[in-house]
Amino acid sequence: MITKRALLGLFGVLAAVAIATAGPALAAGGSSPSMSNASPATLAAVACSPGARACPIRITFARDAYSGQAHSKLTGIRSEKWFVVHATAGQTMVVIVEGRGPTRGIVYYPNGKSSGRPGGRVFDGILPVTGDYRIRVTKSPIGEAWSGGVDVVAMIY
Repeated sequence: MITKRALLGLFGVLAAVAIATAGPALAAGGSSPSMSNASPATLAAVACSPGARACPIRITFARDAYSGQAHSKLTGIRSEKWFVVHATAGQTMVVIVEGRGPTRGIVYYPNGKSSGRPGGRVFDGILPVTGDYRIRVTKSPIGEAWSGGVDVVAMIY
């Protein structure tokens, strides 16, 4: 059972995230045309759109599997999607990004370091720390513009 206090705490967190994403004017007491009359449900949807930096798409693994996959779509030249996978220090991870057109993937380690390259096999290495590894996927700035699906496959063993 969810208590009233827990529910109010959740809305407080969601509102704080929404204010942070709405910009400095709203944080300073101003208003944002798109957020000024928003309900808590709308604020939650804005703050946590699947694939956004604040709400990455989790790559999950079937029981006893060593690979998992997630899918999303890229639109527009500045489009980006975020994915996340949990791994343990000492494991080997391979991340493959495939899209309808040229892509780029960057893996952000839990310790703040990052590694990435153009689409295909964007990461292949032994993991230094345990935690969530975030994967940012964008269109390649070198290729032609495109819109469509993008798949991220993570193999961890």
